[in-house]
Amino acid sequence: MSLLSERIIYAKLIGSFSERGISDYINQVKTIISDFAGKPFAMLINNLEIEGGTPEAYQTLDNYNHWLNQQAIVAKAFIIDDNVTKHILLTRTPSLKQQNIAFFKTVNEAQDWLEAELH
Repeated sequence: MSLLSERIIYAKLIGSFSERGISDYINQVKTIISDFAGKPFAMLINNLEIEGGTPEAYQTLDNYNHWLNQQAIVAKAFIIDDNVTKHILLTRTPSLKQQNIAFFKTVNEAQDWLEAELH
């Protein structure tokens, strides 16, 4: 987890994840967001190396996105190179549909879009 710019959180997810793994990720994101002190921000999630997650992990992720919808998030970009992963993500985490999200094939394309959304 890192910052691509002053207000873009970057996360690269690798492998498969459990409820514990996604909870660790969520705690890291919440710490960064709290440092923003209510200022608008965006997220770039690189899912090129993700293999999936348990049903409990997706439920935890959906609960987190409900919380995230109450924060100052402006946009979220996903790097995904296949429609199956995209479909699973949208089906298992319906709270994403309340966010300004977009899907890209490269980090540069996603970052350019996020920068434009933040300004």
